Amino acid sequence: MSQVATVPRNWLFASSSFSRSWSDPRGEGWAVYSPIGQSEYSTKSRNLTPIKISCDSNSVSFILQKLLISMDVTAVNDGAPTSGAGIVNTKLGLESLIQSITVKAGGEVLTKIDQYPAYLAQTYRNLNKGHKQLLQNMHGYGMTDVFAASHTVSVNMHPMLGCFHPTNDQFFPVWALPNQALTIEIVLADPSNVFTSGNVNELRVSNIRCLVPYITPPPTIVYNVTRSIADGKSIFYDYCRSMQTMNSASGGSQNVFVLHMSGIRSLIGLECCFVDDNVLSDHTKDKSETFSSQNLREWRIQLSPNAVIPSGPQGFTHGPFNKETLLVSHLSSNDFDQMADMDISFADYDQKQFSFSYGFQSKDEGSTAALSFTGTDSILKIITKHASPPPPQTVRLLTTYHENVTLSIGGMVTVL
Repeated sequence: MSQVATVPRNWLFASSSFSRSWSDPRGEGWAVYSPIGQSEYSTKSRNLTPIKISCDSNSVSFILQKLLISMDVTAVNDGAPTSGAGIVNTKLGLESLIQSITVKAGGEVLTKIDQYPAYLAQTYRNLNKGHKQLLQNMHGYGMTDVFAASHTVSVNMHPMLGCFHPTNDQFFPVWALPNQALTIEIVLADPSNVFTSGNVNELRVSNIRCLVPYITPPPTIVYNVTRSIADGKSIFYDYCRSMQTMNSASGGSQNVFVLHMSGIRSLIGLECCFVDDNVLSDHTKDKSETFSSQNLREWRIQLSPNAVIPSGPQGFTHGPFNKETLLVSHLSSNDFDQMADMDISFADYDQKQFSFSYGFQSKDEGSTAALSFTGTDSILKIITKHASPPPPQTVRLLTTYHENVTLSIGGMVTVL
């Protein structure tokens, strides 16, 4: 007698036979994957040969929130390895050698970050001290002398984005994908973005490994789901996707930055920072400290002609001695207890570390609290007012926004 496979929408976590209660040590382990193709990569060919790691399996589910990427990085000048106290790297550490990162499942893009160093700067500066110390031990975050003692250093990193984020609470069923593979693609950055001084014109990356912990689901789950997919049904995997967009400043004291949010059904929040192309092109500038306030004095978010945050005649304010924006940015996503865990530096906040953000879904709320653009014109406007001198046209607003999405896994893989 044939069996009828019943697959609830949230089976990955809701199923009592598949959730975290399934922890038989015999079904747990770590899988190790290496890049497809060559064993060593160089920044000299960074635009031609991205690092591509394919993590595949026909029987296990990945615990992506604990995934690690390790590699050996060698500083090179004119073909020869180099080291010494005169080589000064950005305070982001050696994770800044990644210019962009793309994660795909079954060929579908799950997350793509084109300006990865800027994403790291926004993400890491608000972490607590213990987490920052861990990052320092992993890849030199907060240090500027990574190559002081040796021309080759070992680096470990965990990309805190998308389905890799530590807050993710589901196992990833790679075996259910049409090609049974999750792919990570990395494009290396130019050394001028990694170092602020010292003679380094090339970085070589070798011994690249991706370590992925996994659990082995019960055979009945795999059997029933595989049959359901063959019958045209799908299973679903929920995660938070991060995206980036850039808008140029007008050169005036008031700017209206228009974001097209078509297709976004659950916006968690967004974070904005100003980047100046003239500053970015200066190789002596630490790329993790290039975010100034551009004399911002007021900002607001417009969702429609009758929906403005904040309401009333005046927006959120900011100034050299006014920290309203800082508090609003963090309190919209956290409560005071959560803010107390953050390690925020105020010393250079206005000139080097400035950003403003707004959370529609705070950490103590569910996804139903997020903002949906369904049924709207999908236009979100960020309106800023600046004191003199205003940001020139070489300045752009870099916005990183986070949304709740669902990955539909069936005969095809689609992000909903």
